Amino acid sequence: MKEIKEIPAPEFKSAKEMTPLEMNSIRFGKKHTVLTPQKLNDDK
Repeated sequence: MKEIKEIPAPEFKSAKEMTPLEMNSIRFGKKHTVLTPQKLNDDK
């Protein structure tokens, strides 16, 4: 069984806390997980 990876919390200066209602209104597309090149390379 694979070990669960610890993902450090990013430090964004422009980030703000959102309510569940605000988060539900955002749509990234048909995929549920936003993949980045770094995330893809970490799994190899």
